[in-house]
Formats: sequence, C-alpha cells, structure tokens
Amino acid sequence: MIGNLSPLRLLNIAGSTNREYWFSQAIIILSTVAGVYLASLAGFQIAMDFDRYQSTSEVSYLEKSLRAEVADNIALVEEWSTTYKDGPMLWHDKRFAPVESHQLDDMIWKTMHNSPRTFEVKPEILTTVRRFYAEVRQHKTILFQQRQPNSLAEGSIKALGTIATKARAEILPMIDADIERLQGDLLTFTD
Repeated sequence: MIGNLSPLRLLNIAGSTNREYWFSQAIIILSTVAGVYLASLAGFQIAMDFDRYQSTSEVSYLEKSLRAEVADNIALVEEWSTTYKDGPMLWHDKRFAPVESHQLDDMIWKTMHNSPRTFEVKPEILTTVRRFYAEVRQHKTILFQQRQPNSLAEGSIKALGTIATKARAEILPMIDADIERLQGDLLTFTD
C-alpha cells in the first residue's frame, strides 16, 4: 500500500519513468514564466514611454500658453511706457483710471500655481517670468503711489520700458527654444 502512494510513482507510467513527459512539462512551465516576464517588461516600457509622451506634451502646451501670455504682457508694458507721456494723469488720478485698468493678464501664470506639470518647465523660464511680473508690479506700485507726474514716476515708466525690452530679448527666445526642444522630443516618441 505504501508503494502505491510513493511520490516516485507519479513519475512512472506502466512501471517505467516517462522522462520525456516531465521534461516537456518543465519546458512549458519555464516558457510560461519567461513569457509573462517578457510581456510585463514590454508593457512597463510602453507605459513609461506613454507617461513621458504625455508629460512632454502637457509641458509643451503649458509653455506655449505661457509664451502667448508673456508676449501679450510685454506688448502691454511697452504700450504703457510709450503712452505715458500722452496722458500721465491716467496713471495718477484714480477718477480717470483705477488700478484695475492697468493690469497684466496672468491667468496662465496663476493657473500654473496649481498645475502638476509646472515644475517640469525649466527653472530658468519660471524664474525669468516670475522676475518679470515682480519688476512690473513693483514699478506699477510706484506709479500709482504718485499723485502727479514727477521724476520718480518718470523713472518707473522708463524702467517699465527697459523691463519690457529685456523680457522681449531674453524670455521669449528662451521659451521658444524650449518649445522647440519639446517638439523634437515629441517627434522621437511618434517615430
């Protein structure tokens, strides 16, 4: 009875060992394990590539939107600096123009505060845009604090013109170069 329950009995068929059968079963098991491993590796690689593509695409759209907003704001600051001499009281007399009439568009910049992709934008771009907005805000504050045109107000409006010129020469080409880099990266994903 004990001989009938022996584990070696499973290896025997009709009293002889069936090595070919068990060898083929081992090959099937090893092939299954190798196939599952290779399939999971390929799936992981595809998932990583898709995540990189999605991230690069979203950052590209974010930078394009930021570039359009900054370009509009630079044009607006340039307009302020050239039209100040025509009507300085529009800046100094609250009855003619409240502070709200001299605002920069910053919807994209504010939206980026809540975007998970913001810190995937190059730090140089974020820093220069932040400094641009801060410098414009600082000189606008000086302008609005003056009750009449004076040398301090004229210095601030001149500084706004310089800030806009510097931003046009530095920020926009920097963003354009990064957008081109991102577009090149996106092309490598689709090839």
